[in-house]
Amino acid sequence: METVNINISGKTIHARAGETIIQALWSAGLAEEVKTGCAGGVCGACTVTVRFPDDRPGGSDLACMRLVEEGMEIFPCPVDGIAPQAPTPYPDQEKIQSAFPTLNRCTKCGSCTSVCPMSIPVMDSVLRMQNAEFDQVADDFTTCIHCGLCRFVCEDKVKPHNMGIWVRRSLGMTGEFPVEPLADASENAGGEWQELLSGSPEEILRRCKSFRQTGKIEA
Repeated sequence: METVNINISGKTIHARAGETIIQALWSAGLAEEVKTGCAGGVCGACTVTVRFPDDRPGGSDLACMRLVEEGMEIFPCPVDGIAPQAPTPYPDQEKIQSAFPTLNRCTKCGSCTSVCPMSIPVMDSVLRMQNAEFDQVADDFTTCIHCGLCRFVCEDKVKPHNMGIWVRRSLGMTGEFPVEPLADASENAGGEWQELLSGSPEEILRRCKSFRQTGKIEA
C-alpha cells in the first residue's frame, strides 16, 4: 500500500495514503498528540494547523477529516476549556457585556475569521454582537463546531465562539427559534425509534445501516 511521510509536532511518521491524520496517529501509537472527541467532524476537539514546505495550501482543519498528504506538517491547537456562561432569555447589549466583559476588546485584526474551519465571518459577527444584532449572530454561528480556534488566535481574549454560542442559546431560551414539525414527520416517531433499537446489538446495527441507506424502518 502507498505510504506518505507526515510530520506531527516535529516527529516524522509513515502514514497510509487515503487515511485521515487521526487514523495515522492512532496507527503510529501517537493518539495523545491530538485530542479527539466524536471523530466525525462535529465536535472540533481535533483542530490542527497544517502547512507544507512547498507552496501547497495549508491552514486550519480537523484531524479526523483531513486526509494525509506527502510532506504534511501538523501542529495541534489545544484550546483550554473555560467555565461556560449560562445563557439568559431576552439577551441585550447590557447582558452580553456583563457575561463577556472582553466583548469590546476586538481590534478588528481578522485573525479569528481567517482560522475558522467553518468559514464563519467571526470578526464581523463580533461587531454585530457589539451592536446587539443577535439574530444575525445566531445565523453566523449555526455551523460553529466550538473548536475554539478563534479564541486560540485572539490576542485580546475576546472569546468569539463562546459568545456566539451564548447568543444562540439565549435566543433559544427566549423562544426565538420555534421548531416546526416536519411536513412528512411520522405520527409514531417514538414507536419507530423503539422498533429501530429493539433486538440484539448485531440486529440493531443491521437495521441502523439499512435505515441510513433507505430512510425507512424495516417491518
